[in-house]
Amino acid sequence: MRRAWIALAGFAGLALVCFVLMTVWTKPEITAGAKGAAMFDLRDDGYDYDTAKAYLADLTEPARRLYLSPQRILDTLFPIGLAGCLALGIYLGLRRNFGRWALVGALLPSAYFYADMLENGAVAGMLRSPILTPEDVELASTYTVLKFQLFEASVLLLLLCIIGQVVRWSLNRFRGMQ
Repeated sequence: MRRAWIALAGFAGLALVCFVLMTVWTKPEITAGAKGAAMFDLRDDGYDYDTAKAYLADLTEPARRLYLSPQRILDTLFPIGLAGCLALGIYLGLRRNFGRWALVGALLPSAYFYADMLENGAVAGMLRSPILTPEDVELASTYTVLKFQLFEASVLLLLLCIIGQVVRWSLNRFRGMQ
């Protein structure tokens, strides 16, 4: 039990460090190199071919290199930490009531991680490819939208677990007072 909480803290720490590094280092420089346009990874409603083509045309070479190297590493480590933190939080919140079935709830953040990795690969392919096709953009945009939807569902499930634990704690405390 104690190891699970230590792992949860470790995943949360990894996600936090990567988030801070991306926020203060890579994303501002990439955004500046793209004339202020938001990165592909941040467009939760997706993007179309014309938007992607214009973005890649405006992207400076230093910003492209930053997007393809440190940003890709941070954008891989961040979802590892975030998905691990969400999955462990959901599992710990559900295990008392559902036993081993709590692992099923922990699969939702794993699906988020998988969609994020597919998105990372698709975006990296678009950044490396000399020819941008509408199919490439549609695939990457689909993964981006799916990633955000799975993340939102994971956070909602975690919040429900937290609410359930607070209600359980309150009921146990109320029963103890009688």
